Amino acid sequence: MAYFLPDQWFEFLAAKGFFWVFCTLAASFIALFKGSDWFVEGAAGAAKKLGIPAVIIGATIVSLGTTSPETTVSIMAAFAGKSDMALGNAIGSITCNTAFIFGLCCALSKIPTDSFIFKRQGMVKLFSCMGFVLLCYLLRIFHRPYISRLYGFILLGILVWYISASVKWSKQHHQSGIIDAKDIHTQKPLWVLAVIFLAGLILVIVASRALIASATQICLRFGVPESVIAATVVAFGTSVPELATGLTSVIKGHKEILLGNIIGANILNIFVVIGGSVSVAGLEIASDFYRLHFPVFVLVVGLFIAFSAISKKHYNRIFGLVFLLIYAAYVVIQYLGK
Repeated sequence: MAYFLPDQWFEFLAAKGFFWVFCTLAASFIALFKGSDWFVEGAAGAAKKLGIPAVIIGATIVSLGTTSPETTVSIMAAFAGKSDMALGNAIGSITCNTAFIFGLCCALSKIPTDSFIFKRQGMVKLFSCMGFVLLCYLLRIFHRPYISRLYGFILLGILVWYISASVKWSKQHHQSGIIDAKDIHTQKPLWVLAVIFLAGLILVIVASRALIASATQICLRFGVPESVIAATVVAFGTSVPELATGLTSVIKGHKEILLGNIIGANILNIFVVIGGSVSVAGLEIASDFYRLHFPVFVLVVGLFIAFSAISKKHYNRIFGLVFLLIYAAYVVIQYLGK
């Protein structure tokens, strides 16, 4: 994301007083949630108008939009030879999406389950995430902690299959989208909904970048080390679109979009973010991943699948608290290890 919206664009903040930096932060939050409002409105409206289940829209189109920051950061980092950033951004985003964002929304509201999605996209998430980690550990066993470009192209090939399968599954979903002639969104032309969707996506990405820049300035003025900022503010920043979209979908009553977006974003982080990064340069796997990031990653993904399997109509709010505690511990361990 920093390559589409360079740091130089935000250098003026360093010369501004704390009041103006704080105003920029506040304005970023307002723009972020307004953008996510349009984003969800356009997606939900299109889903209803086309008769497509909202959860399918969340798992495909919305996920492609919200993972764009991770994709940009990781692929450009791979071009620059920064393997840790490229791989860490993808793995960290999946952990953040599931443990923090889904955990927070789950703790705040009853999130409905969807057995159809769980048996299809959910299983794709399980096998893609666990398969990737298994590959990394096998590479370590053979003392070759390096992911070759060939594996990246394989992931991109699987991505084509996943998109095709998602289109097929959308037609088989047991709860087809409901076309309500009285619904305010279905009264709008499809092209208007598409413009609302794209405008929301652009505003979310721009606001996210401004949020990172202003938050970083505030941290620096309070004496927070840059290494800690990089490991917390910037890493979290690429997942802000998922957070804003998730909270907005819950507030607006489109909770299916949240579930679909979390599962879809996790899958795309493997196929698009890691696949794209590996295909351009190949990636070295640092020892920190084996000690901390991969174990937490496996724990979080495993618990999500387990919670989804045992939940009937809604996810228990206790599950959200469990995820939040895990993510808090994960962040604290990283902070203490710096």
